[in-house]
Amino acid sequence: MSFIRHSFKRKIFVIILSVTLILVVCGGIMTIQGFQARIRVDHERDDRVQESVIAGKLEDAFGAAESVLNRIGNSETLRNSLRPGYKMPNAVYAALYDISSDIKDYATVELFLGGTGMYSTGRGETMAEYPENYSFISEAMEADGGIVYAMDPFDVTESGSALIMARKICDDPAGFAVVRISRDKLKGLLTGSINARDGFVLTDRFFHPFCLIGTAEDRQVLTRVRRNLFEGDLYNKGIDENVYISDIGDKGLAGIYITPPPFEASAVRAGYQIVLMQVVISVLLCLFVASRMSTSFSKPINTLSVAMKRFRKGDFDTKIELNREDEFGQLATGFNKMTAQLKDTIRERVEAERRVNDARIEMMQSQLNPHFLYNTLDTIKWVAKANQVPEVAILSSSLAAILRTGISENRFCKLENELELVKNYCDIQKIRFDDFFDLETDVPGELLGAYVPKLILQPVVENAIIHGLEGRSDGHIVIEARSLKTSADKEDLVLTVTDNGKGISDEMIKLVESADPEALKGHLGFNNINTIIKLYYGKEYGIRAERIAEGGTKITLVLPLSAQEPDNGGETV
Repeated sequence: MSFIRHSFKRKIFVIILSVTLILVVCGGIMTIQGFQARIRVDHERDDRVQESVIAGKLEDAFGAAESVLNRIGNSETLRNSLRPGYKMPNAVYAALYDISSDIKDYATVELFLGGTGMYSTGRGETMAEYPENYSFISEAMEADGGIVYAMDPFDVTESGSALIMARKICDDPAGFAVVRISRDKLKGLLTGSINARDGFVLTDRFFHPFCLIGTAEDRQVLTRVRRNLFEGDLYNKGIDENVYISDIGDKGLAGIYITPPPFEASAVRAGYQIVLMQVVISVLLCLFVASRMSTSFSKPINTLSVAMKRFRKGDFDTKIELNREDEFGQLATGFNKMTAQLKDTIRERVEAERRVNDARIEMMQSQLNPHFLYNTLDTIKWVAKANQVPEVAILSSSLAAILRTGISENRFCKLENELELVKNYCDIQKIRFDDFFDLETDVPGELLGAYVPKLILQPVVENAIIHGLEGRSDGHIVIEARSLKTSADKEDLVLTVTDNGKGISDEMIKLVESADPEALKGHLGFNNINTIIKLYYGKEYGIRAERIAEGGTKITLVLPLSAQEPDNGGETV
């Protein structure tokens, strides 16, 4: 079996061969058997018809003979001819010939006085003498006017016997009329009804033959029928020929009609030889079809296999060109789409890694010597306090807090700490811009402990102060936070920064919503925020902008709500 399993071509060959052989062998055998059964039925029907024709001829002949015997019994002349002293032989023969004229061609009519023959229509024949207690004489005596059938005891051979039909026609002394039909005459009656391949046997009730005709003359079938009946078996057991047994009249005669089988053994063998030839042709045809089909199947499969090997080795430009519209063509199209999508995915991942690296480089560049700056600002704060300059102390203190958060190794902080950083930043900007704006926060207490990426709000507030509130003296910035339930076990944190400035332009709104790093390249704050959120949490999160109808801009940040600090390794989700 492993020999077959290891070859696609051999599998196809075995499958096709199995199906074909089942169809050819079973179909051929069923066809032959069905044809034989049909021919047997037709043959038996024809045999039955012919058998009835033969039986009809014999019954007609025997019926005519019985009519002759009855007419003799009713003839006063013929009855008187058997009485003692009757001296008119010419009248007897005239009456006898006249009455038997219907059967003169095949039967001889005789008159017996006891067992002694007196008159006969047979010319030149010596009449036999029978004992008065002989079987057919005693049976005719007992029948008292009835007709009995019997064999001629003086004419019994292996090939048959003459048929005697006897009837008592008078008493005291007993006289009998006898019709005698020889073997040859019995055969003559059936001339033309039995062809050279058929056979027929006329027997008594003990299957002793009167005549054997045609193929029955060798007595083999008759002997086998008698043996089967004697042994209690079916009469045709062990006989190849078709054998039909029927009663001839009601006097104990039987006819055995024998016909050859509808199919000779050579014809049956020829039929099965044809089936065998079909099997051989089917095997050769299956080899050819399996070879062509396996080539048709294996070629695209090999093409797919080679393409997959190239793809595994890193050739992401691999394409499969199959000019087919079947399942193989669909597989090739699916493979090409998969490689293209995977190539795009890898390119996107590489691009994302590049953006992350760029952001990290920019962050590191912005953090040059942070400890030195932090220590310097701390010194400035204490000098400003010593010289009673509160503005400088606030500037240095707030900037130091911002730098402290910036140089921290943690990438996440609580929302509460992020808001404190924004407040420090706004304190610096208020001194810079002479308090032309104020900051308001509206954050529920249960959200202050939520973790967010650090420095995520400061760039948005900076953009509002520098660009949104430009030219205003009553600027107002509101930071709000709320939770949004998106599923049974998931909530999002929604942060909004709203100002009452001149409002964001439509062009800028499109740039923010496009999330295209190249388009946002000149807007470092929005670009970094959007990139960080999507890298950490996925593409469904990020930043969006809108212009308020009453005037001003609203920036919305959406990210998952988490009460636990995420992995500082920065794994994206």
